[in-house]
Amino acid sequence: ISVDERPIIAIGVNNTKDIFTNVVYQADTSRSVAYRTYDNLGKNREVYFRALGAIPPGGKYFIVAGFQYNQNFYEGLYEGKPLSFKKGSWTIFTYQTLKLTPTTQLSLNGFARFKGQLQFYELGSFGALNFSVTQQLMKRKLMISASLNDALLTNRNDFTINQGSINASGYRHSDTRRFGVNIRYNFGFRKREDNNLFNLESPEKNN
Repeated sequence: ISVDERPIIAIGVNNTKDIFTNVVYQADTSRSVAYRTYDNLGKNREVYFRALGAIPPGGKYFIVAGFQYNQNFYEGLYEGKPLSFKKGSWTIFTYQTLKLTPTTQLSLNGFARFKGQLQFYELGSFGALNFSVTQQLMKRKLMISASLNDALLTNRNDFTINQGSINASGYRHSDTRRFGVNIRYNFGFRKREDNNLFNLESPEKNN
């Protein structure tokens, strides 16, 4: 279902065969050693549902928000043994802007993922929330922006993997908090236009 060629509600199925991907296998020489390699795992069937809504831009406040549900079902071989892995995950996301004044704007964007998946790793919940403020000065020629990424330090998660002979768990912490300042000035120079009427490109270059 779309509005102005933008999907509002989407439902779909993806079928993939001969999945050649990264796997973790246990070494033959020691049970305490694991290694990463690539293998053909078989096939995957993914079912997804996505929906979003928005307050159209142009006013003082703009927001778009939505969610998506994915479910993956793998069938094949892992370490030469039958594989059957089924996992569903939820993702919510948003982008918002608020015009405090005609020259000052606040922005927010973020996401959260619940019961996520990375290949055969089962992930705990994680996400990130980013903020920015933009101020225009000197008749809108000078623009100063300050931004803060991963403001709540939530881009971290627990993970487990239980496939074949591998049964492990751990904690992944991504250092994604960043603070930045951007200053941009528009000098107002326009791109010079070529008014030479005899400077015509050949038809071959236009095709």
